[in-house]
Amino acid sequence: MQVVIEIPRIKDFNRVNELAKQIHELHVNWRPDLFLSVDEVISKEDFKKMIQDKEIFVAKLEDEIVGYSTFNIKEKNNHSMRYRKQLQIEAICVDEKNRGKGIGTELLKYAKKHGKENECTDVYLTVNEENENAIRVYEEFGFKVKSIAYSMQI
Repeated sequence: MQVVIEIPRIKDFNRVNELAKQIHELHVNWRPDLFLSVDEVISKEDFKKMIQDKEIFVAKLEDEIVGYSTFNIKEKNNHSMRYRKQLQIEAICVDEKNRGKGIGTELLKYAKKHGKENECTDVYLTVNEENENAIRVYEEFGFKVKSIAYSMQI
């Protein structure tokens, strides 16, 4: 099966939100101190803006959306650090029924290609420490841990 990666259309809003809800509920379970269970993870207004700005793409198998990724590009330039133009992956989601088929890897390949086309210097993402499957995929793809974030409730 061939995975097709493309910019979604407005009509794909409900399907993308179904997928977003799958991942969001994992985060609700892992970090109920931060995440709320909601019916709509991405607002229609935000979805339209992501499409307009080309900051979202979907993965399709046989014309069915089975995953998506959202991202943005940030330039980091100050006098004490090397210049960076970073593709920041905000979310990657693969439908729970289609995991383990290489769809996440295809989304990562596309993100990397998009970053190169936009003259980015690196790709950045964060992942919940409990998301072991995603961590394995990221490490197999070539990502390395570069910093560790700590958090504590007060």
